[in-house]
Amino acid sequence: MNTQFLGDHKIIHLSTKAMRDLLQGNYASDVINMRDWQSCIFVINQTSGVGQGEVSIQRCDTVLPLTTAGAPSWRWRKSTSPDAWNDWTQVSSSGFLTGTSPDKMFECEIRGDEIGGTSDWNYIRLNIDQVTDSEVDIDIIAIMYNGRYIEADGFNRTVLT
Repeated sequence: MNTQFLGDHKIIHLSTKAMRDLLQGNYASDVINMRDWQSCIFVINQTSGVGQGEVSIQRCDTVLPLTTAGAPSWRWRKSTSPDAWNDWTQVSSSGFLTGTSPDKMFECEIRGDEIGGTSDWNYIRLNIDQVTDSEVDIDIIAIMYNGRYIEADGFNRTVLT
């Protein structure tokens, strides 16, 4: 078993509630602590429906969070086929629109040094604001990788706060 791979990534299932019309009333993931990780990719799988959302990665001051702001720099790409992806697109804090066609996936990637802020913020979350009021089925995972510190047992501690 390749324990380096096991210790160097963590997968978090962020949409554990029913994925039917996940954007109804907008969506914000659990807050994720990036302290022990250098990178995070959110994978958004839009399986059906024509609802549209505006996707952004937010930086958070605490686990609550009391203050949020758009992460100043991150990137995303889209796929509408099993193994072909668009080029990465760099975005600012404003995010991007998903569009209204079903059957596509998005990757949104941020590095720990891109969280920014006036303090040592280590927290992020995925935010999707509903734009088109129509049902859309979405499943979301986060993949934390490039661990800063590996625990003695080969696994990093939890990142959900």
